[in-house]
Formats: sequence, C-alpha cells, structure tokens
Amino acid sequence: MKKSLFTLICLVSLASIAMFNGCKDETTAPAEDKTVPNDVFPLTAGHKFTYNGYLTVQDTETPVSGSSAVYASSWSVGSAATPLSAIFGAQYGAYVSSKNGGRTSASLIYDSTTVAPGVTVFTPIFVYYDSTSHDYYYMTNLGQFFRSSVVKDSAGAAGVRMDSLRFIKLASPSAGIGGTFTCFEQTYASYANPGAVTNITLKITGKWEGKQDVTVNGQTFSAYYIKIDRAAVVNGVTASSGVTAKVWLVKGVGPVKMFLAGNTESPGNFRELTVKNF
Repeated sequence: MKKSLFTLICLVSLASIAMFNGCKDETTAPAEDKTVPNDVFPLTAGHKFTYNGYLTVQDTETPVSGSSAVYASSWSVGSAATPLSAIFGAQYGAYVSSKNGGRTSASLIYDSTTVAPGVTVFTPIFVYYDSTSHDYYYMTNLGQFFRSSVVKDSAGAAGVRMDSLRFIKLASPSAGIGGTFTCFEQTYASYANPGAVTNITLKITGKWEGKQDVTVNGQTFSAYYIKIDRAAVVNGVTASSGVTAKVWLVKGVGPVKMFLAGNTESPGNFRELTVKNF
C-alpha cells in the first residue's frame, strides 16, 4: 500500500512538471545585442598598423594581377590635434577648414603603401572622433566625382569646384547592428551637358552589416562589419552607384580588414592586418 501511494505521488508530480513545462513559452529567445561600442577605432597617437593585401581594379574588388607579391601598407596614428595646415599649408589649410565647418585639426594617419617594386605612395588621412555624437569622420577627396560630372561653381568657371576635400562620416556606432546612417549628401550643379545645367546629388550611406569573427593572418578578431555605399542621383534617377568601402572594426583596436574602392583614376586596395604595436 505504501509503495502504491508513493508511486501515485511520483506520477502526479511528473504530470505536474510535464504540464508546467508544456505551458512555457519556448519561442522566446534572448534579445540579440545589436549595440556597437564607441571605441571601435581608438585614434591613439603612436598606434601603428601593418597590413598586407593587394590592389583592386578601379571600383571593383577584382585583384590587380601580381600586386599581392609586392603590396605592403602601414598606418601610423599621429596627434589628435594635428593642424590641417601641417599638410596643406597655412593658406590652403584655412580654405579647407572653411569648407568643413571651421575644423582646423584632426588626428593624422600616415598611410604608407608599397604598390610596385621601389614605388611607395604616402597618403595623409585626417580622421576625427566626435565625443558628443560618438561618430567618426574622415577626410575624402571628391575630385574624381567633380571631374567626371563636370561640377562647377558656375557655367563660366574655368574648372571644376575646388572644395573637393570634405570630412564625411565613417562610422556611427549609435545606429547599431543593422542600422544605416548618412555619411554625406549634397546636391551640385553639373555642366556635363554644355547646353543645360543639371542638378546631381551625391549621397553616401553606411550600414552596420553585422558582428563577425574574422581571421586575418592567423589572428581571429570579433569585428563589427560596416559597408559604405555611394549613389549619384539625377532628377530622381540613380545615374551611378557602388561600394565605397568595407571595413571590419574591432573594439579597442580599429580596422583589421578593409576594402577601399578605387575609381577610373586610381586603383583600390584590399588590406588585412598582419601586426600592430599595441
């Protein structure tokens, strides 16, 4: 009798557990963390990155044949308060500043890239971090767009517009994974058709595509992948579009992998981190 009673109690308990488990909502999953940390590109003076990689054809990701055999690149981060005049001189530096909201200084990244035997190209890159919005900006050159679209200040101007050096947004962590943001948008007067002025809008947008584990040269990093796209729009119709950059950023480190698109005037670059000094 005692054994039967014990068995009955056990069966009732098991039935209760099964009923309870059956009522649980098994479809609820932990919320996905879509935050992007603010320090995905710490602009610390003295930090140095060394990359290998190859050149790419114009604005495509197609490798330039043989370029990987000699390609080597390094980034050295300078002071966060490097004056624009240190690179552009006092007069032109003041002009560039006036076209970029009055900003007079930024972190200077010294880009040194070997593209052919005995040929190393030095490119100064100004970058800054806005501690209020937590956005990152870098200086790019819109000259090729101005020339190809014949963007002028007026019909009588001898050449294309001169304010081609512009700070545009590189990354906006607050947008979160899956989020998009506008890097740059402006409408210009194009005189490609001598008979009529046409308004052309250049819009550059960014999107956090996801968080990925990337392995570069034997090192694995948890990276935040961002893609930058561009589009030139005329009368509401996209005249041209493409990818400007793909960058994998790591918290507390910076870019460990990147594709930087070229154009009809110069090749692009694909790079992967080999070593850093911190």
